[in-house]
Amino acid sequence: MRYGYFDSEIVGTDPEGMPIFDRAETSDLFRLLFAKLVSNGVLASPGDCFQVIAAEGLNVTVRPGFGMINGAFAYDESENKLALDKAPTQYSRIDRIVLRCNYADRLCELVVKTGTVAANPVPPVIVQPSAGDYYELGLATVLVGSNATVITQANITDTRLDRNVCGLITQLIDHLDTGVFFAQLDQFYKEFVNKTETDYQLSREQYLAMCQEIVDTLNTFERTSEDDFDAWFASIKDKLSGDLAGSLQNQIDALTQVIFLNKYGLCSKVTAIQKDAAGNTQSITETDLQEDVTAVTTFQKDAAGNTQRITTEVTPTAGNYTYTKITEFATTDANGSKTITESYTQNIKEE
Repeated sequence: MRYGYFDSEIVGTDPEGMPIFDRAETSDLFRLLFAKLVSNGVLASPGDCFQVIAAEGLNVTVRPGFGMINGAFAYDESENKLALDKAPTQYSRIDRIVLRCNYADRLCELVVKTGTVAANPVPPVIVQPSAGDYYELGLATVLVGSNATVITQANITDTRLDRNVCGLITQLIDHLDTGVFFAQLDQFYKEFVNKTETDYQLSREQYLAMCQEIVDTLNTFERTSEDDFDAWFASIKDKLSGDLAGSLQNQIDALTQVIFLNKYGLCSKVTAIQKDAAGNTQSITETDLQEDVTAVTTFQKDAAGNTQRITTEVTPTAGNYTYTKITEFATTDANGSKTITESYTQNIKEE
């Protein structure tokens, strides 16, 4: 059993005359102690603890920080600048910035691990053996493109929060006995399932009842609509003579003609042209002989006398709407080329 630490007593001297202690221990016992109490990683606060940021050229800067690696700690209160190898001339590579515990040299250090150039590069692997000379935490990866001369922050991927390569330090209590909580949660889950099943059955019955109500309503509507149609047809069948289909078609044709004339056409009409003192046309008013529809056309010109816009307001006597057609002219180049844009709108009549 290893234990510590207790005071040692001198039990002799070595060949060089140095004292020999009966309970002397090496530094790995300290690391073992901290490794059991504190996890590997970097501190969560401040947020830039050992953060890798872009510097000038092919250089990166590692911010000050504190980290734990298998019980050993690394602390640096100053920034460190690391230089990357020259960019490849073809394809690209991914380098990795690591915080390494170097057991062989008895130190912790920041290291650039240079990746392999490839069409689809991958970063170097992290060394995290159960035993060996090195143990590494991955702080960031850096993409170095072909012939790159500058590293930007967009090229750097922060991996400090990735537990597979680094992660954040967790303190002495990183887990709790959750047996009681789990029992409560399990009981809540069972009660929730039971209530949900009851609510589902009730909701299903309500849903089916609602569907049946909709079906009944549709059936009632179908019967009512059929009765209404029969009553309407009975009221007009005596007004139709001869070929019923022909009479209906004549009525449809007459209605179509009225709609066309009201909205789009001015067949038999009177046209009044209004001019100013200089003889320029100001507006044109068109009225059909039955006075069922009136159309007023106005012209908008620029300072040079060129027509910019023509607006036609069509107002049927019957109905609730008026109709506006706007034609706009625009010169598109020095040769006098033009574009003509037409738009149509429907407007509610003003009371």
